[in-house]
Amino acid sequence: MVDLTKRTETATASLVSLMKKAQDDGVDLGEVSAACVLVMDHSGSMRKLYKSGHVQDLAERVLALSLTGLDDDGDIQVVFFDHKPFPAETVNEGNYAGFVDRWDQGRHYGTTNYADTIATVLADVPSGGSPARGLSRFFKKAGPSGPAAMPTLVFFVTDGAPDSGTKQRVKQLLVEAADKPVFWQFIGVNGFKPTFLEELDEMPGRVVDNVGLTAFDGETATDEAWFGEVLREFVTSWLPAARRAGIVAPGG
Repeated sequence: MVDLTKRTETATASLVSLMKKAQDDGVDLGEVSAACVLVMDHSGSMRKLYKSGHVQDLAERVLALSLTGLDDDGDIQVVFFDHKPFPAETVNEGNYAGFVDRWDQGRHYGTTNYADTIATVLADVPSGGSPARGLSRFFKKAGPSGPAAMPTLVFFVTDGAPDSGTKQRVKQLLVEAADKPVFWQFIGVNGFKPTFLEELDEMPGRVVDNVGLTAFDGETATDEAWFGEVLREFVTSWLPAARRAGIVAPGG
């Protein structure tokens, strides 16, 4: 287990570097904040990564990002999924050690249902000022109809394509969610890159491009490389665009 303090320092340096790059490109982001959510594939092909500790490592990386001050409470939500999404779990400095092993103990592995998992996360985004359940406190709104005070940054980790026949529904859900204060950073482990998601960059009808996609080769990525890649599009592209579009409040 890597020292969480050191990992948080690395995450902070990556965030500051990307903010400086945006500033050099003429975009002053001011304060950058986001609620971090980790969505984790629990399909059969992921078993080795659970048993090796790689999934625990990913949870600790996302927690370190939250602890940079990116999030105001230092908690992350973790949503595991296979053929269905499981209830969200809260992870923080007090309970992160051994978290994945405790959750995984005795559970069976299933298929890869992206669609219902994405729909479950989106169902907790408040609209019209109505309270929501589950993840609702992670979708922090400035007001009933105003821009979000704090967006949500979803890290969606998987090593394989979604269940057969569901790709179009996945794309439809993400396109329809483009006006919500949520950025979806897909992370393919074992070098997997779901190419059908790349098609979103060419799809019309979105206020902003709300999907990022990167792939890592198993457990070899350094913290510096990982933080830089998974934050880049959120910080330098989506956040400025979402502010201009009135989805996220300036400086939020």
